[in-house]
Amino acid sequence: MGSTVRGRYRWRTRLRRRLPWVLVDRGWADKGASDCGAHEWYNADGVVERCYHCAPGERPRSPRA
Repeated sequence: MGSTVRGRYRWRTRLRRRLPWVLVDRGWADKGASDCGAHEWYNADGVVERCYHCAPGERPRSPRA
């Protein structure tokens, strides 16, 4: 990592980590609606990877050897 580039919506991601899931599920800290500009990916379902920070961030899962 070591990058100093900060994308949009990072504050929401920090808030989501600290809020009880009951509040997150109700939409109190939803992902950003537009592109964050600096995606960080997670494996959503084995087929698709999604960005932690924004809703538009989605890509096919890339197999890792």
